[in-house]
Amino acid sequence: KRFKEITSKYSRLRIAVVGDYSLDRYLDIDLSKNETSIETGLPVYNVSDVRAQPGAAGTILSNLVTLGIGELWAVGFCGIDGHGYELCRALKNLPDVKTQYFLKNKKQKTFTYCKPLVIVPDKTPRELNRYDIKNWHPTPHTLQKHLANAVMKLANNVDAIIVLDQVDVPETGVITSSMLETIDKLTKITPSKQLLPIIIGDSRNGFEGWPNIDLKMNLNEFRKMTGISLECLKDIKTAIA
Repeated sequence: KRFKEITSKYSRLRIAVVGDYSLDRYLDIDLSKNETSIETGLPVYNVSDVRAQPGAAGTILSNLVTLGIGELWAVGFCGIDGHGYELCRALKNLPDVKTQYFLKNKKQKTFTYCKPLVIVPDKTPRELNRYDIKNWHPTPHTLQKHLANAVMKLANNVDAIIVLDQVDVPETGVITSSMLETIDKLTKITPSKQLLPIIIGDSRNGFEGWPNIDLKMNLNEFRKMTGISLECLKDIKTAIA
């Protein structure tokens, strides 16, 4: 009964997902159709199917759609390229997702994971070397400013903000030091002046320099952040207390 009571309110929620959106592109390889390249003499892997879907922050967004959240905002960027086109199309095909603040930028590449999979009947697909497309330079300041402004505007219109830092190289994605400063400002707004959203952060690079928000992490990330060696959930509860 309590579970139904909680989930029945999902459709009223408004959530912004701020972070690094990737295009997850799966290439299904049919080995029965292998050929040899005339030009190089190397094996040619023929792709029988291509599947593209939003990854990283896009995975979170897709999961929230599945839960039936009423209004969702995608805040991030992509390049003006073919992968960006596919990513934008995939996001727009998700119900109840608004992409007004998902920005295209000619100086950026679309963050892409290209995953070749060998498909053999009655066997688990075998993943070959992944091909990644990333930005190796700092996110342009103008783009950072536009993204920060989007977060400030949405803070008045959402119940929660989910922040995801996915990129490996600092300052090359959405969650830059500038974005963290913006989020920090939000946490210091007097509640009487503005109804503040819940803010939840997730980062594969740890939380050093992050503002005082709710943080989602696994046990190893907790150990790294606190410097405390823990073995089980009971130890975590004791450390927090």
